[in-house]
Amino acid sequence: MAAIEKFLQFQDAVPCKIRAKRGCATHPRSIAERVRRTRISERIRKLQELVPNMDKQTNTADMLDLAVDYIKDLQKQVKGLNDSRANCTCSAKHQQYSG
Repeated sequence: MAAIEKFLQFQDAVPCKIRAKRGCATHPRSIAERVRRTRISERIRKLQELVPNMDKQTNTADMLDLAVDYIKDLQKQVKGLNDSRANCTCSAKHQQYSG
């Protein structure tokens, strides 16, 4: 009996190194995680295409910072254009309302 107990203690002390081969993970959580990572990578690539001055070497956190800054800049531009349009006194605006 003592030999079995020693064997079980030894077995508990040795870390488990049994893993699936790379690319062969079939556990549902592994598959879901892989799908999640793939979707994130695809979205990051799309973001790189849309935001100017975003290199492929830029890390994800910096990419998100650049995207946020770019969107804020676009929002300021839209606000400025809307403000100048509202203040416009051009003849086309008067013709539209006088007809």
